Amino acid sequence: KEMLAPVRKFRSYLGTMCDPHTSWLLMRSLETLKLRMEAAATNASKVAAFLRDHPAVKDVWFLDFLPADHPDRQIHEMQNRSAGSTFSFEVKGGEAEAFKVLDSLQIAKLAVSLGGTETLASHPASMTHSGLPQEELDRISITSAMIRLSVGVENADDLIADLKQALDLIT
Repeated sequence: KEMLAPVRKFRSYLGTMCDPHTSWLLMRSLETLKLRMEAAATNASKVAAFLRDHPAVKDVWFLDFLPADHPDRQIHEMQNRSAGSTFSFEVKGGEAEAFKVLDSLQIAKLAVSLGGTETLASHPASMTHSGLPQEELDRISITSAMIRLSVGVENADDLIADLKQALDLIT
């Protein structure tokens, strides 16, 4: 019982065992994981560069944009091969402007998951982190103007056009 206690606890986090079909789907998906992640990371880099220059965007929180003297830059370069496909940005204004952008997206879907093949957008302050007190949101720099993107494998130019048309509505 003592040895199984940590296994049972871990199982509560992950759920019970996979059925054979789910296992097969996982194995099949692993064959293309590298290709999908590289495509998503390349797209994220292009999207982040576009957002950094858009007049309706205040800040872009993308790892490759960390200044050379930032303390997290060294950790990023030591531990990562790329900046990945998930990052956040803040629009100028606040919650109303962020919601207008999110409501206007046509390709990116409003959802809190990440790492899939489709691009997802979310509003952390009212979705994933809504249960945190304002003091904690302030401490971890989550603002009402923040949007989180998990960039997928769609055509990067299509994603940029989608974000542009949504952001242009608040410019």
